[in-house]
Amino acid sequence: MKVTGIGIDTGGTYTDIVVYDMDHGKVLDAGKTPTTKDHLETCILRALDSMDQRYIHQAQLLALSTTLATNACLENKGGRAKCLMIGMQPESMRNLNEVYGSYGFSDLDQLVFMEGKPEHLFRDPEEPDWQRLQQYAQEWFHGCRAVGVTQVYPDANGGRFERTAEQILKAQGFQVTTAWEMFRDVDVLRRGAGTLLNARLVPIISDFLQSVRSALTERGLSLPIVMIAGNGNQMAETVARERPVETLLSGPAASVVGGSVISGEPDGILVDMGGTTTDIALIRDSQPVMAEQGISIGRWRTTVRGLYVDTTLLGGDSEVLFDRQRILLGKERVIPISALVRRYSMQAPSIIHKLQLLADSGRKHTRMLHEFMVLQRNILDEPELCSLYTEQELRICKALKDGPLILEEFAEKAGTSVYHPGTERLEAEGVVIRSGLTPTDMMVLKGDIDLYGRDSAAAVRAAVQFVIQNTDPRSYHLRRHRNCNGNGKNGNAGCEELLLAVADEVYRCVEKKMYRRIAEILLAQQHPGHRQELEQDGVKKMIDWSFDEAWSSEMGVKASDDGRLQDGTGEQDDETWDWVHFGITTRLPLIGAGAPTHIFLPTVAKLLGTRAVLQPYAGVANALGAIAGKVSARVSVHVKADYLGAEPDGFSVTDRQGKHKFEKYEDAERYAEQLAEQLARDEAKRKGAGEHPDLQIRKHQIRTASGMGPEVFFETVVEADASGRYCIGCCH
Repeated sequence: MKVTGIGIDTGGTYTDIVVYDMDHGKVLDAGKTPTTKDHLETCILRALDSMDQRYIHQAQLLALSTTLATNACLENKGGRAKCLMIGMQPESMRNLNEVYGSYGFSDLDQLVFMEGKPEHLFRDPEEPDWQRLQQYAQEWFHGCRAVGVTQVYPDANGGRFERTAEQILKAQGFQVTTAWEMFRDVDVLRRGAGTLLNARLVPIISDFLQSVRSALTERGLSLPIVMIAGNGNQMAETVARERPVETLLSGPAASVVGGSVISGEPDGILVDMGGTTTDIALIRDSQPVMAEQGISIGRWRTTVRGLYVDTTLLGGDSEVLFDRQRILLGKERVIPISALVRRYSMQAPSIIHKLQLLADSGRKHTRMLHEFMVLQRNILDEPELCSLYTEQELRICKALKDGPLILEEFAEKAGTSVYHPGTERLEAEGVVIRSGLTPTDMMVLKGDIDLYGRDSAAAVRAAVQFVIQNTDPRSYHLRRHRNCNGNGKNGNAGCEELLLAVADEVYRCVEKKMYRRIAEILLAQQHPGHRQELEQDGVKKMIDWSFDEAWSSEMGVKASDDGRLQDGTGEQDDETWDWVHFGITTRLPLIGAGAPTHIFLPTVAKLLGTRAVLQPYAGVANALGAIAGKVSARVSVHVKADYLGAEPDGFSVTDRQGKHKFEKYEDAERYAEQLAEQLARDEAKRKGAGEHPDLQIRKHQIRTASGMGPEVFFETVVEADASGRYCIGCCH
């Protein structure tokens, strides 16, 4: 009997699904459905129902990837959480505002400090005041759904302080994350950032997994669940609930695995464009390139190991803005106008009517008056949450409880203004979201996708008419086939041509941002010793010029220094004569993944002098990568040289029981190998592998220059990798 698995990727815009023959590496069925972010069970059910039900009921495993954690970091969202810092002094942190801010901490209120000095390191070790923690935990962590715990110098006592604090906090009902169980980095701020971030992500991933479980139960399915971690490997549901931070870049990692499977290219640049982000990864010798250091995403710097994936806020749901008569892309994710009309189909006539009134008014404004405010989560029905918000925030939720409101109507009903709507925290915590124009809407307008129906297209057209009224058509970078002069009533001149010109300009903005980021990544990879110079504004400007020149040549138009466009007839006079031509090219193919990638990637590839690889199932590469992955665990154990002053004092290895001393290096190394192997086996089994995973051991010695002779031994890092396919039927 063949082993069949289901792979599901829940993105910000679409939920993808594949049914996969795991024995023969063959896709049996695949599909895609819009993500219902406020009711995830709905899109999971739709995805399952869209498949051949014979395959669904034969499946023995469900593998998930998701951008939820990644998007939460990029948008600085997440559950309320704090981190207990044991052994850190708050006074020193206050003097390091820029330093701790660079790790992801937004303010010191996210941190709770306790004194403590671990044994085996300090001459005067100090036990934390555990009675004080028991007494004040509810006050210190009020309103937190999860708590992180980090101590200084955990190797000295095997993380004992963290484990004790964990027991106390769990006894009081808190979900607890300890840095010792996840990170071995010596940088306490980096460990603290990763731990706090994990705590913030606990409710997001827990709610997601609960939604999946509910959907399976509703369809009479009982399947083991695994999730894809940021290193492209699978981990069991229980581990994902405890360590959601490891799902950072889950979606991108799955797309790398899936893209590698379907493309067959040994080397390439994988470009996965979703609803919120575009993820760019590298494949060399048929293997994904790993990140040299921990994952850094948004404002957060962590020690989470993962694939090299660059995540940029560029997606089908990126906000289209206007500023100083120009069209540009914002960094926020919004609900596309077209999707809003479909989601609120009963209110569609009202939404279209309001947009058409705005378009017909001929008004000019500095604010995006065509945008709507939407209630994502009705906290009014959750009394325990209401106490965490201000009266004004609750008034905003009450104003939106009956459906979306266009910006001016919202401001009037909520008692705010279009300039300061007061929704910042509600948006950051996912309670409220905006709806506006996006690249997805431009795809609807141009007919490149047909997902939302005639009403959605009508709403988009009206919103775009308002944008035309507030921009200068001469600033649009028109494609060769487009011709509009901008002379007409209410910005409606050559109406169809102007509407399509706006869509073309948004396409160009997407292509430019994608081109720029790929070029920056390639330059950084080729010149790793010059990353600081490559981040200079002058280099970024040169990349933009390179795009402009390549794009203008390809489209048969020419841009002047002020951004306006000239007729691309090919004739040159003294004012348009070119002094130099330059560009950025690569021989590496661009491998497409994600639903909208096929629209933009061929143009970007052509501008970079290479080819685009767009294979069947590229649109569901994330879901394919989720089920095609494997379980893997990597553990490192350190053999350290000890010294009393300048004199050698043997060697030591630290585990959960603390520090173990050895007189001979060979004994210490042997113990470290056995420990690493056992820890890797245990971790792989915990993540879902069977009893006998494949094992690899690597050793790396670190020596430092003494300044007065030969190098001095510092430590040996013993790494153990245990990997294998998820063990269906095993108890984990």
